[in-house]
Amino acid sequence: MDVCPCNVIGISENDELYFIPERESICQRCGQCMAVCKTKSIKVDGFGYDSDFTDLPRNNVDYNAFIDFLANRRSIRNFKDKAVPKEIIEKVLEALSFAPYGAEPEKIQITVVNDRKQIESALPYIENFLDNIVNWIEHPIASRMMKRRNIPEKFNTVKNHLYPIAKLGNYKLEEGDRITRNAPAIIILHARKDAEEHTNNSMIYATYMMLAAHSLGLGATLIGLVPPSINKVREVKEIFRVPDENEAVMSLILGYPNIKYRRTIVRKRQAEWLS
Repeated sequence: MDVCPCNVIGISENDELYFIPERESICQRCGQCMAVCKTKSIKVDGFGYDSDFTDLPRNNVDYNAFIDFLANRRSIRNFKDKAVPKEIIEKVLEALSFAPYGAEPEKIQITVVNDRKQIESALPYIENFLDNIVNWIEHPIASRMMKRRNIPEKFNTVKNHLYPIAKLGNYKLEEGDRITRNAPAIIILHARKDAEEHTNNSMIYATYMMLAAHSLGLGATLIGLVPPSINKVREVKEIFRVPDENEAVMSLILGYPNIKYRRTIVRKRQAEWLS
């Protein structure tokens, strides 16, 4: 009863537990009740103890080991000319089996492009899209329309971060691939535009996959350039086979690191304690 986030489980006068009929519709299917039951006596429709649950492994990662793992992870943008085996990428995806979510996790769709040639075929369209962003920001009317149509965070990210980099020609293909960084593989997270919590879920899943890739000796980084081009340019959407009704939220490039790091930067973070 205590572990259910929606108070779906009640107790009768005879101390018998039951699912409250009028509250069953708000069950989040989180599996918490089945996960804590010592005798495996709780049954939730669509879940089975043998098919959907496994006993918890012993947690043998202490805080220092965890921090060392995080400190060793870097955003990798230089990759070896070496394909990533499919079974390795499948292990990266397997990490999502244990990721938390906001709501409706099954509505997140994942596209894996493990073909450098296919990635390269999309780059000219993305390059052109980024050139257009420069023109839009510099055009007073187009800039005002962009600001009106987008939330302040998104507009300011484009204007203050993406625009100055694109204006200097950083994403021109004649300078090399500074969009997907010659990565041999890319993973794209997308969902229907009205899908519940799909933005938050995509970011959680992308983070889990990035950490899983690091544990497997791969390098990875989140790339925010690709999703907007998928959403705005039909050719890119078709190349990556994202359904018309879906919007891309985040992409993750991955491959084998070509450069060895010797140190990590320690970011300064401030927290305000209220008590």
